[in-house]
Amino acid sequence: MRKLAACLLLLLGACVQPSAFGPEVRAVPLDQLASAAPAGKLSGVAQPVAYRVEMTVDPREAAFSGHVEIDVNLATSATGIWMHGADLDVSSVTVTAAGETRPATWTEVDPTGVVWVGFPNRVHAGGVTLSIDYIAAFDVNLAGLFRVEEQGQAYALAKSESIQARRFLPSFDEPGFKAPFEMTLIVPEDMLAIGNTPVASRAQARPGFDRITFLPTRPLSTYLLSVAVGNFDKVSAGTIPPNAWRDWPIPLTGYARSGKGDQLEAILAITPAMVEFFEEALEQPYPYEKLDIIAAPQWPSGATELAAAITYRESRILANEKSGAMFLRSMKGVHAHELSHMWFGDLVTPPWWDDLWLKEGIASWAEPAVLGFLEPDGGHDIQAVADAISAMRLDSLASARAVAQPITQNADIRNAYDAITYNKGQAVLGMVDAWFGPEQFRPALGKYIAEYADKAADSEAFFESVGKATGNPDIGRSLKTFVKQNGVPLLQTELQCSDIGAKVVLEQSRYRPLGSDADPDRRWIIPVCVSWQEGDETGRSCMLMRARRQVMPLEGASCPDLYHPNANGTGYYRFNMAGDGWARLILALPGLSATEALTAIDSGEADFDAGEMDATTLRQLLAAGAKHEDAAVASAVLSIYADLMERLEGSAVEGLRADALAASDRLRALLAEDGGDAELEASLTEFDATVLKREDARQSLGAEMDKWLTDPASPDVKLSSDLYASGLSVLLDEGGQAAYDRVLKAYNEVDDPAFGQAVAAALGSVTDPEQAARTRALIGTAELGPRETYTMAQLQMKSPQTREAMWAFLEANFPAFLKAVPTQWQRRTPGLAGYFCDNEGLDRLNALFEEYGSLAEGHERALSQTRETINLCMAQKEATQADLEAAFASVL
Repeated sequence: MRKLAACLLLLLGACVQPSAFGPEVRAVPLDQLASAAPAGKLSGVAQPVAYRVEMTVDPREAAFSGHVEIDVNLATSATGIWMHGADLDVSSVTVTAAGETRPATWTEVDPTGVVWVGFPNRVHAGGVTLSIDYIAAFDVNLAGLFRVEEQGQAYALAKSESIQARRFLPSFDEPGFKAPFEMTLIVPEDMLAIGNTPVASRAQARPGFDRITFLPTRPLSTYLLSVAVGNFDKVSAGTIPPNAWRDWPIPLTGYARSGKGDQLEAILAITPAMVEFFEEALEQPYPYEKLDIIAAPQWPSGATELAAAITYRESRILANEKSGAMFLRSMKGVHAHELSHMWFGDLVTPPWWDDLWLKEGIASWAEPAVLGFLEPDGGHDIQAVADAISAMRLDSLASARAVAQPITQNADIRNAYDAITYNKGQAVLGMVDAWFGPEQFRPALGKYIAEYADKAADSEAFFESVGKATGNPDIGRSLKTFVKQNGVPLLQTELQCSDIGAKVVLEQSRYRPLGSDADPDRRWIIPVCVSWQEGDETGRSCMLMRARRQVMPLEGASCPDLYHPNANGTGYYRFNMAGDGWARLILALPGLSATEALTAIDSGEADFDAGEMDATTLRQLLAAGAKHEDAAVASAVLSIYADLMERLEGSAVEGLRADALAASDRLRALLAEDGGDAELEASLTEFDATVLKREDARQSLGAEMDKWLTDPASPDVKLSSDLYASGLSVLLDEGGQAAYDRVLKAYNEVDDPAFGQAVAAALGSVTDPEQAARTRALIGTAELGPRETYTMAQLQMKSPQTREAMWAFLEANFPAFLKAVPTQWQRRTPGLAGYFCDNEGLDRLNALFEEYGSLAEGHERALSQTRETINLCMAQKEATQADLEAAFASVL
């Protein structure tokens, strides 16, 4: 019997699992935690495997609550883990391992939301579950889970990107940590809730509240989470039918705040064709079970690619009969951009923010790709060149970021969201797409998507995948030279002719404007194409430029009459021209393609800014560009004229005004002859009324704006939304305080998002001292909203008449101003001083941020770039001002 008992005891002992908890550990002192806290990326020792979330969200209240369980895999034994949570009031946190649950501690160590979860005992490697209960206040500055009120209705929305999910959810808030989510929301019974997946069930939770459970998600990063609650209009747009790449229909639904659902019609109508374009081009299906288009009453950015629940600032997508051509073009562009993210960013995700370009650059490249396919005559390739030029302006700074810039601190993450990531990323991808051919490049992107679906992939993985798929490693090699280093390539070019034919000698260096201390010793692998014309013959020669200096034979040419060093404008580089190259190109410029004309104008202006082109030649270049028939080229020239008129204000520059008037008259004649281009019409009307201040244009625009304010719904009003801001500016210029009162009254009474945005632009542009004082008061109260507050301050700084008073206001109220603007925009605030062009302004900028810089997290890069911008402006002014004044003094 004793033997039997002993055997039973041994058997029972064998069934008892050893504890996953080891020896007890002491709590780590806060100062030690602070010194050990990761400033950027977490170590990866703890990997989230799955989330189960339940939140109570009532937008009518000031706070929300939540419970989350996170399954985590520990790669090694640990006494605690680093994770994320910002300003959360955590009431309980436990850790469960091998079926045993013990209490843990929660310590927020860093203001960016880095948290130490301390274990009572060392926990062995393997699977554990964290369980956390918490409450938090809704944010008021459009970050994390925030609430807004519009027309008496309250809404709650989650802005998770980039590191804002930690403000409403304890989590591993990095893009590389992808895991499935099971989401449940408890919301008021009369409100809708929108998540990343379809609703699985809805039932009463308690009197007045429903529990809404969503289907589990695919693996997602936290920045892609959707939580939206409110009295939304829900607009069903049917389904996107199955096709060769997808065997299921996609339910398509739009959401807008109460009363605005009908204004989603335009964006819902264009969605199926865009989705199908991406599926066909990538040979990959749309990856999610539904597609929701959400118009948010307030949103800090233009849009965010929350997975299967794309969320837009309503003023970007709500359209009505007054929506202008420029608005509609912008709406289509931002929609193409966000839809591409369903594959690039959501399905395949960069592991960390230094590879942000893998989603934002690719999505920006996708805009002209999809729109050019759907609207071949829409000029979307021209817009892509204009976007590349805007990137080059920032990329000309020595302090500019590289596209894939290492990011070591959380505070630096939002600095990656700039024209370098978006527009330079778009430009270099477009250059490669054009060079190697869409038939090679686009299917390779699809293979990259298939290879890394539901995973994270960095730049090296992208280069390798595309090179392998195309069988052409030069694609990745060329891209890498543009992505991994900053700066704009400059090609010095010279045409040489001999008995054996023509050639162009090319030499590359880094472009540097006057005053720049950037290192010119830089090399890229550049896809270069040169177009040429000889009599009636035209040609194009291309090469992959690897060396600092190379010679390109012009096959078929003996000695061309002219050449353009950036054929079709697809190359991401600037050029200058030896000998009479510029003179010949300027003569031919009105007949060039729009993309070649734009790049010629940009390279010429850059040549002037570098001290290589004189102002007389610049004037000739602009006059030739003003004769081009394309609206984008004409608009670019008008923009340069406007900048020059502001720069030369007060100088005797009658020739500049005469040139601008001649350009305006010619474009008016062109519009009358061709029956009108709505975008050019709007640009020209704004230029005439607000820059040239032509009385006929001001009277006409002011009269239409007056009629609109009297009755916005009147069919007699012929004013498009593209001209709301300039129309309001005319009325404010001429109407004094009574006009200001009228505009504010309309802002409070007219429920039109595009109009509300225009009001902020117009009030920010006032120059009358009394009106400007009222605008500064509005900035102080922030009553028009966080985005609008920043916009008005920026425009007041832009104007020389209001700059001094606005900066003095900022000096006196900077902490309050930072609290009033969107949280993720605080880092930008040094840029408000970028309109200064003297040492006094530079000193005042430095003094302001020496005192208050600690309040503007991540401001250091913007401060460095703004200092450089001011110094370059001073160098430019000293070297070229007299030349400009002399060149534009007389009427030709």
